[in-house]
Amino acid sequence: MTESTLVSHFKKLSVLFLVSMSIMGCSLGKSNYHREYTRVWKEIIKSEAWKNSLMASNSDDVSDYIEISSRSTRADSEEDRFTTELDMEALFEERYQSLVSRAYFKIIAEAKKADVRLRAEYDRYTTMQQDANLKKDKTFKKEYESVSKKYNAHKRMLQGLTSWNIFSEYRTNDLDFFKAENKDQIHKMYNLGRSEEQIINYLVYKLADLYHFEDQ
Repeated sequence: MTESTLVSHFKKLSVLFLVSMSIMGCSLGKSNYHREYTRVWKEIIKSEAWKNSLMASNSDDVSDYIEISSRSTRADSEEDRFTTELDMEALFEERYQSLVSRAYFKIIAEAKKADVRLRAEYDRYTTMQQDANLKKDKTFKKEYESVSKKYNAHKRMLQGLTSWNIFSEYRTNDLDFFKAENKDQIHKMYNLGRSEEQIINYLVYKLADLYHFEDQ
């Protein structure tokens, strides 16, 4: 292959690269465009046509340029890896915020449904407790104490969680503390491929524990 042919081939590659990137720049987002630009550029500078066209120019700096290009490629690879890690971390952060919110609303919804049932049971036992004979019954007394304790504990949990006022400008910091406390464990579950349902159920359990532990 003659020198002129190599140079011509190099020029065609360069023009093709510029045209391709111009087209892609119109259809890709900024970050995607940057990645695609880097990928295509790496392919060109690694190609034999690129190196041969440089050799054809008889430049004394060709070998130095190739070495610099190689170092640049390695640096770009490290940058891409770092960028990918940042993207993955940002994705997890977004997912984590969503999962905590879903767990919070789930436990509130379930707690409100349970509150209706527990309140009805508590009211029923309170009415029965007015019976003089039942008052003296040890079995009933234990049942009444158990129902009362369960209802009051549940009520404190529901009141405690709703008091966070997460949509108010006067909201407490409880949700932020909860997120910080459980983030590492959720990150592990996330990396292990646990399903969203498993993670949410775990978070619901931890939310309930905030108040159940206080009752023990």
